[in-house]
Amino acid sequence: MKFQLVQNSDPGVIECIAGITDVRDSMELAYACSDADTDLLLIHAGALPSEFFQLPTGFAGEFVQRLVNFRLRTAAVFDPDGYYPERFREFLLEARRHPQFRAFDSQPDALAWLAASAVQSGAA
Repeated sequence: MKFQLVQNSDPGVIECIAGITDVRDSMELAYACSDADTDLLLIHAGALPSEFFQLPTGFAGEFVQRLVNFRLRTAAVFDPDGYYPERFREFLLEARRHPQFRAFDSQPDALAWLAASAVQSGAA
């Protein structure tokens, strides 16, 4: 899995850009956030396996639930022009309002939400 600390980000944000293959990778992301002393996570759609986009596999639900259980505030960036199955598009609509795992069309919007949510929680 490939992740890094977002440069020039205050508060700190861990960015996952590649290599999520299993729901248990959520634990590695939680460790990376803990090591960076942050609870803010940015995930790019390209880092997610194809099973994430097929809701009947259960991958998306279990993976997101684990991130929520680890108390990570996660912004996920999905290509607004990308092809996604209809059920997954419904999932994205709901995820645009979720308090801990939120879907975005762009990285700047995702980072702005993470920064604002950190301020609201008193983390910044």
